[in-house]
This record gives sequence, C-alpha cells and structure tokens, in this order.
Amino acid sequence: MAIVPFHIVDAFADRPFTGNPAAIIPNATGLSEQDMLRITDELSMEAGFILPPAVAGADIRLRFFTQRREAALSGHVAIAAFASMADRGFYRVSPAGMDLKVETGAGVLPVHLGLREDGHVLVTLDLPAPRFGEPVSAGELASALGVSAVCLAHKGAGPQRVSCGFDQIVVPVCEKDVIRGEFRDSEAIGKLTDLRGVGGLTLVCPYTHSDQADFYLRFFHPRLGAQEDIASGTSMGAAAAYLVHNKLVPMNDEITITTEQGHALGRPTLARLRVSAPEGRITRVLLEGTGVVVMRGSFHFPSKVLRAQG
Repeated sequence: MAIVPFHIVDAFADRPFTGNPAAIIPNATGLSEQDMLRITDELSMEAGFILPPAVAGADIRLRFFTQRREAALSGHVAIAAFASMADRGFYRVSPAGMDLKVETGAGVLPVHLGLREDGHVLVTLDLPAPRFGEPVSAGELASALGVSAVCLAHKGAGPQRVSCGFDQIVVPVCEKDVIRGEFRDSEAIGKLTDLRGVGGLTLVCPYTHSDQADFYLRFFHPRLGAQEDIASGTSMGAAAAYLVHNKLVPMNDEITITTEQGHALGRPTLARLRVSAPEGRITRVLLEGTGVVVMRGSFHFPSKVLRAQG
C-alpha cells in the first residue's frame, strides 16, 4: 500500500480560507509524471511536488502541475510549498531568516525565508529575469475580452508580451468598470493565447478595491489552468516588470509595488513585489507572500496502481 501525504495551503494568506489554495506533496520521490497529473486532477487545484534536487547548488526541487499539464513555474504554489515545509519543521526559520535555492523548470531560483513579528513565515522568491516581447494590438485584445479598445492603455502604454517565468500578455486597463466587469468568453481568450503562443492574459489597472494596493490584477489562462486565477505569482511578477519597464510607477533603484487580485472570485488577496531597477534597468523581481496550511491528508492506494491505470 502506497501512502502519499499532502497539504492544502492557502497562499498569499495569513488566515485560513483566504488567498489562493494549492496542494503540496512533501515527498514526491517515486511518483511518475502520470502519478502527479492524476493526484493534481483528484485534488482539483494546482499542485507542487517536492523532490530532492537534480542539479548542483539547489536545496530542493519543485515540480508544478495544473490539471492539464506540467508548468515550469507557479508563484503561488512555490509560496505554498515553502510555507508547508516550514509548517512541518523541515525548515526552522529564525528571526535571522535563511537563504535557499529551489530547482524549477524555469531554472534555479533564490528563496529567502523570514519570520514576521506575528510568527508567519514570509517567503521571498526571486522570479526569473523579465523578458519583454512584442507589443500586442489593443483591438485584438478588445475583441477577445469583449471591451472597447480605448480602455486598454495606461499613460500611453499598451498591451505587451512579458514573462517572469510564464509567457503572457500584460494588458493595461484604464477604466474601473471594465476591470471589474465579467469576462465570460473563455474560448475567445483561449484562441487569442493560442494564436500569440502565450499562456495567459494579465489585466492591470490603477483603480483598486483597497487603499493598501497600488494596482488591481486579473489573470486569465483558460488553456493551461483555470479560466481566472485567484492570485498568480508569475502574473504579478510580469505586471510589476511591465509597470517599471514602461515607467508607470515612480522610478527608483528599488521599487515596491503592492498588487491585489481575486476579488471577482470572492477571495481578495494582497501581495508585494520588489523590483530592483538601478538606472532604470530591471535586475531583479522579488515576489513576497505567506501561506497557511488548512488541510493535512494522504492518498492511499496499492503500489503502482496509478501507473497501472494509465
């Protein structure tokens, strides 16, 4: 009988039933890729599988799965994974903090674990260096989203392809009613992302719900995961990089941007990003977040049964 423990962790949260839930499998040694896909499907949420590192210099390896496929990187799952490991005592975080490196499909990334005054572990993940691609026609995006093209700009900047570990189109939205509207045509959005060869669309708007946030984000990736995500770390990273790259925030060597996401899904979240941009050139994008374990359980099945069913 195989027993595979798992945690459900609310990422970008400091209390249960908020933030974005992710499943974490703390010991995925011996599981095949098909096993991981079946476990992810059974739990009906994105999942992270913790493994020994396969490359020198990394402390652990993380594999990320949606119900449809493996992903190179998932920001909220990475936050959840380190929150899970700290909860289990695998990492005992002191006020001095600790520095680690995690192997992902997007490379080996630095991670810092700090201890907040309230006792929560703060995870800071170095996202992959941003890559900026081609501008995308506002009219093309407006057609897929079902809105007016004149809404899809901010201070002269238009939609653009950006990646911080996940290729997407960042779409500025300058009207509050538009960013808070309903985007139901997932097939049109999916056809656009297929055509452009990206994983999703991140909408970013300066009209926020909370005075604690600088920008409100919505992230759609119907071909690879959910129609809309509660809180996506790679979405936040790409949006922050876009905002700095286009000088849509006050410029400095170190820029802090607080984003909010998830309101349309009834789970509002806040996250903080720090962008290093000496002389206007982006050198680092850091994603910060906490996580709360809300469930502990285990899968029980005869050895090799998952592979036999495949």
